[in-house]
Amino acid sequence: MDLKAKIQNPNIPVSIFEMVPPPVGKAESLHSAMAEIAKIKGLADAINLPEIHDEARGGDRTFKFVERIEPRVLGAKIRQEFNLDAVVNRCVIYHPDQARWIEETQDKFGISNFILVGGESSEIKYPGPSVIETARQVRATGLPATLGGISIPSRAHEVDRIRRKAAEGLSFFTTQVLFDSNDIVWLIQRLNGLEARIFLSFAPVSHHRDIEFLRWLGADVPADLDRFLISKPPGETSSHHAEEACERCVNLAQRILMDVFDNLPPDPPPLGINIEHINRRNLSFAVKMLERLGTFYSHLVAARSRASLV
Repeated sequence: MDLKAKIQNPNIPVSIFEMVPPPVGKAESLHSAMAEIAKIKGLADAINLPEIHDEARGGDRTFKFVERIEPRVLGAKIRQEFNLDAVVNRCVIYHPDQARWIEETQDKFGISNFILVGGESSEIKYPGPSVIETARQVRATGLPATLGGISIPSRAHEVDRIRRKAAEGLSFFTTQVLFDSNDIVWLIQRLNGLEARIFLSFAPVSHHRDIEFLRWLGADVPADLDRFLISKPPGETSSHHAEEACERCVNLAQRILMDVFDNLPPDPPPLGINIEHINRRNLSFAVKMLERLGTFYSHLVAARSRASLV
């Protein structure tokens, strides 16, 4: 069963793993990334590949921009070596003819799953189309692409944004990394009746810099998260401290999932999970999170499915 069919079936749990493509020109990094994907193959339904740009966000930058392998190039290699679906993120606002790019990606790279990413601000005039305009372009050409989008649960009018994009053909959405259940529970309840799947995103953090980076990206990170996750008792080693922090992240993610499933509306949208690693340091922790959280989430889906038959 391909990814599109899984996404459209609300009774099937769907897990995706978001992996930042390795740097261009570093064969050892590509080899290492492919080795990690080999471990993930049996745990994830697809690999989610972000498109990294040298963004001009506000605030102090916490990392140096590094040119990465193009996601569709890496996605084609993943499909060829592991027969595993790839989801390619596409920042649509940089070039005007996105339908042609998507058609080329399907024809030359064999990839049909896309997350359409818009601009940082509605105040900026970009050369390319918006997410909705891109979806209309693709629909007009009749391309058999599976389109997704990004959701920011804390953003004003997010329910309207998602419903409007779903009406234009987007069939799934991935959220920002979640560290609190309030906004996502509120959002899911108000998406009652929506057929598009919502992927709840989680990521392990092991250092204060991880949280700083997430805040720089614009994620809604609670003010006291550092103290809750990154508490280093005297005498502990750095590796042990990182493992403890990631264990807390898994426990927090499980509680958020429980809150969401315990407060579902009568006809909720299908749910999925998207596990991110943020940076290379946390990649092995993210694989462990995928394994544990994937099993936990699958049990919740199965229990929900059984309950709906009663």
